[in-house]
Amino acid sequence: MEPVTAFVTNAPRGGVNKVRTEIEDDPGDLILKPVFTGICGTDRSIIAGSLSFPFNPPGSDYLVLGHEAICRVYDSQNSRYRVGDLVIPMVRRKGKCINCRMGRQDNCSDGDKREAGVTGKHGFMRELFPESSEYVVRVPDLGLEKVGVLTEPLKNVMKAFEVFDRISQRSYYPSDDYSMNGKNAWVIGTGSEGFLYSMMARERGFETYITNRHPIDENRLEILEKFGVNFMDYSKSPLESADNIDLLIDTSGDPSTVLRFASRLRHNGVLILFGTNEKAQSAPMSGSFIDHVVEKNISIVGSVDGAKMHYEQAISQLMKWHHSNGNSIESLITNIKTPENDNLFERRDVNNIKTVISWQ
Repeated sequence: MEPVTAFVTNAPRGGVNKVRTEIEDDPGDLILKPVFTGICGTDRSIIAGSLSFPFNPPGSDYLVLGHEAICRVYDSQNSRYRVGDLVIPMVRRKGKCINCRMGRQDNCSDGDKREAGVTGKHGFMRELFPESSEYVVRVPDLGLEKVGVLTEPLKNVMKAFEVFDRISQRSYYPSDDYSMNGKNAWVIGTGSEGFLYSMMARERGFETYITNRHPIDENRLEILEKFGVNFMDYSKSPLESADNIDLLIDTSGDPSTVLRFASRLRHNGVLILFGTNEKAQSAPMSGSFIDHVVEKNISIVGSVDGAKMHYEQAISQLMKWHHSNGNSIESLITNIKTPENDNLFERRDVNNIKTVISWQ
């Protein structure tokens, strides 16, 4: 590969530099050129050196950042892909465990997997990169050129709801009419993942609430209203308004907040933990909380990443939302920058949902 511009860090120590260099990477039958790459909390945490699990690829003293991308095929040695095709590169790469060998590296059973831009594999924040067609998902609708960058975070949502579907079968979960009428879902955190989780919960038929400990601006309130999602600033509203929770999804990784809301889950409720935050302060778990979980048959489960089928489901859902409510789904992308911009990775403003880098 020729020298390219890339954003790199030294994992897990952190820091970020824009460099122009030749990058040794896995071979592939495709060369991809990013259209947009997303910036998320994981990227900022890696740069801050606040996560212990990221590491550079073997033999490299740096890691190319970026795990959210929509790309065009720049060159192809595979007859199934033509130059100009839109594709999404997958994040996780197979290890040797049985789940990885089955294509479910999202459920890797020994941790011996790699994640682009995170653990042991260079990511997508660069002008060009080689890729194996095994790890790309085609985007059939050219109208998704902009919002397709949301595929990676949305695939996490699709995976989590697969987990929910399995866990909730331990009892009769739906209402009498076999719908989610009367069922309440609460999502903690108002970043892009929180928005996508809440939108999907509403799509599933839940009465849906998204909450945080600060107000949000009119733009975000308008987006939520269009998708039928309610907002609560829990620093100002009484927690009693969050009673009767059937599904609780956390995107914050804050233990004290999770425990506060989880204590309000009702019988056969499900708590899905998605957010991670190694630096969050610990919170004591009381005996009464354990009694609450046991006596009410509450399920607590973690969910991370997604398989190729979840990427495909995410693309289909984005197509549906984009064609039925295109302006609103595009409004989730609140900040578009270029590689030349300074302060690309500054702390996310509370009113910013998703920042992306345009490589066009």
